[in-house]
Amino acid sequence: MSEKSEIQFESTNYETNIISTLSQNEVHVEPHKINIKENSNTSELKKESSNVVVMRNFYVISFGYVFFTLTDSGLRMIVLLQLYDRHFNALQISIMFTLYEFFGVIINLTGGIMGSRLGIRVCLVSGLFVQVVGIAMLCGLQGYWSSWSSLIIIIYVTIAQGFSGIAKDLVKLAGKSVTKLVTTDDSLHQTSLFELVAWITGAKNSVKGAGFFWGALLLLYTGYIPALLILLITNLIIIPFALIYIDYDLAVSKSKKKLTFKEIFDKGRDINILSFARMFLFGSRDLWFEVPLPLFLRGPVGWSYLGTGALLAGWIIFYGTIQSSTPQLILKPLGIYPIKSGRLLVPFTILLLLITIFTALFLKFITLEAHFTLLLIILITGLFIFAFIFAINSSIHSFLILAYCHRDKVAMNVGFYYMANAFGRLVGLIVGGVLYYFVGLDACLWMSVGALIFCAIVSFFRGPIPESQDEKAEA
Repeated sequence: MSEKSEIQFESTNYETNIISTLSQNEVHVEPHKINIKENSNTSELKKESSNVVVMRNFYVISFGYVFFTLTDSGLRMIVLLQLYDRHFNALQISIMFTLYEFFGVIINLTGGIMGSRLGIRVCLVSGLFVQVVGIAMLCGLQGYWSSWSSLIIIIYVTIAQGFSGIAKDLVKLAGKSVTKLVTTDDSLHQTSLFELVAWITGAKNSVKGAGFFWGALLLLYTGYIPALLILLITNLIIIPFALIYIDYDLAVSKSKKKLTFKEIFDKGRDINILSFARMFLFGSRDLWFEVPLPLFLRGPVGWSYLGTGALLAGWIIFYGTIQSSTPQLILKPLGIYPIKSGRLLVPFTILLLLITIFTALFLKFITLEAHFTLLLIILITGLFIFAFIFAINSSIHSFLILAYCHRDKVAMNVGFYYMANAFGRLVGLIVGGVLYYFVGLDACLWMSVGALIFCAIVSFFRGPIPESQDEKAEA
């Protein structure tokens, strides 16, 4: 073989070896590429599956909360109108609703601890079962209205409403907590959290308004027992969905250490101040709304079941609609969204204060007998302006409690916050009933003015909203 041929042969072998090596490398590289692609696809599928589970929890709890609210507000209207027709006065009716609000104070605190230990599925399902017990007790009252004394009926209804109070706050705890658990902690988490909170709170209150009208409608066209049975069945329908579709460990705290007295009642400066302000805010509303206003419309004004139920329903539906619209349609055009500080509530509280003062002044100096139509127009207009500002205030409040609290302690912190809310409502209910019975509706409004003054003062001391979970843990 010639030298030239040898060189060509070696060159060919060298090229062949290079091609062979490259082919082998390609064989080794391809599986690695495939593995990366498979891992990426698996990760995406897991993330998508996790999101589906999270949103399933949210939808089941939210709709359970909303439907429960429909039955609970319907029950409140049925009981209130039935008691009025049985000639119970404002003071007696207020007494019969005291356990409803009192247990709200107890359950929000203990329920928050229960939610952090056992999960909010337990809170939701327990609340629904307890509501069934309360409604069943009221059904058992039929046939004893005339044979039992007023005192026995007051005690019996008070206990039945106590069960409903326990149920309401267990379900509310689940409904309010879940919004925090389905929002991420990225740079936009405050915006998405506020919009989600506004939506569920507004939807709940709109349905609450519809429940007032529905309760009056059921009582008028079906009667006392059929109306209660419809509400009872509605609660029973929700329970299987909650048991099947909600994760058993949702909102269970990772911390297993024993709680101290300080940890239960000291939630940090911002949460404590916010809770204190919430107590005065909702106390100011329930001083005139829960018992005095329905009895004023049904008694001195002389409206029917439907007329009274329709106004209360319209007020709450309007209030709920404004709550849902607060982030995008009210605060954003005003240039104060996203919210940076809790002090934003001060000007809105002062507006509430002014509206209440003007309405109370008109009621003081304009009599129903001399100016029936004018007084009603002023009263209803004042009520709806109050609803507009109160809804903005309430929507911001509901966002702030979740913004201030740490994700791992959300159930316990929300429970503490709504304990203060329930205490304000309890005081408002009792004092409002007493004032209406002995003085009148205008006195209830003047007491509401006092509560709003305290609310505005307390709100001034709120701090900025923390931007990270670490800041919340330190707070």
